[in-house]
Amino acid sequence: MEKLAKLEEERGNPAYRNDVKGSGGKKERIASNEMCTFLILNISSLQLIPVNMIAYRQQYGSVNPAGIIVPAIVATFISTLTAVVYCKMKDRKRRV
Repeated sequence: MEKLAKLEEERGNPAYRNDVKGSGGKKERIASNEMCTFLILNISSLQLIPVNMIAYRQQYGSVNPAGIIVPAIVATFISTLTAVVYCKMKDRKRRV
């Protein structure tokens, strides 16, 4: 995030830093599109192998503890794809 913030400052993006009215001259930091995309990708939690779930299933005596891998990959892929599409739609709306 710090490197993305530095990138926005280097770009000279006027929307990145704005004066906040009534704040005594303090600057407000606004997240860039790249920052939002990075945060949304982290929140959507793409996970290839759900090691914790496999360990829990094995601990509680599951017959097939690794049976969760394919559904977990599908679920995290869908959540990540949804997050990226949402972020791109918001970015497109802001530019128009």
